[in-house]
Amino acid sequence: MNLNLFLNEFKTNLKGTVITSFVVVLYTAFSLVIYASMKPNISKVKDFYYIMPESFQVAFNFHINQWDNVLGFYVTYFVYFVPIITGCYSIILGARLLSKEEQYKTAEFLLSRPLSRTQIVSSKLVTFFIHILGINLLVFLTALFGSGIISDWEFNLKSLIILHTYGYLICLFFGILGFFITIVMKRAKSITGIGIGIVLCTYFFDVLIRVFGKVQYLLYLTPFKYINLEAHAPNYEFDSWRLIYFIGFSGLMIMLSYVFYRRKDILV
Repeated sequence: MNLNLFLNEFKTNLKGTVITSFVVVLYTAFSLVIYASMKPNISKVKDFYYIMPESFQVAFNFHINQWDNVLGFYVTYFVYFVPIITGCYSIILGARLLSKEEQYKTAEFLLSRPLSRTQIVSSKLVTFFIHILGINLLVFLTALFGSGIISDWEFNLKSLIILHTYGYLICLFFGILGFFITIVMKRAKSITGIGIGIVLCTYFFDVLIRVFGKVQYLLYLTPFKYINLEAHAPNYEFDSWRLIYFIGFSGLMIMLSYVFYRRKDILV
């Protein structure tokens, strides 16, 4: 890794990370404020969901009795502001870190410096990891203190940590996927629309399969299948097969990124 390149990339992408952090933290805080205001009448709110088909409850991560505690409410909406919102930013950031060199024709200047291609990939990946970790930590701290204030700290901290670890892993997965896609493209270019489409399409594909209850095995094709959102369950733990999926595929894409980038013809 090259420190100067890392610092430059860190500063260049800081604005987008700050904006995304603000949006996601605001969304998180707002959802907890809503729960606090509904808490005295939560039984009446739950009555509405009794008319919802069971398949819809499963698809949208709602279970009748889970809103009896703040963590049960929180996990219902967690998927929207971490895997989806932060996931969209992750894949955009991952793709932009390398694509901009060819897109803005700065690759020739970068490659003329005393930097190896391995150093370039490493510096940009470390930048990505830190930016996405920062967003996820801010969201976690917001959820931690918000849930604590609302419930007088009567919630399962371990479950919250596990839930947000899954959230961070899927964000890394999407970001590394964007990074990898950029490398295998003949001429790297912005894939903002494609990246957002990948995140949203995989999510809605996951929802549709759950709603219709058919061909459940197809859920294994989507990364959302590998997030365990049952944080309200008493036996909530890390599942090794889920961790193997995220760590294994992310690690494989990182390894291939190094291999392909060293051999890639960089167009300037």
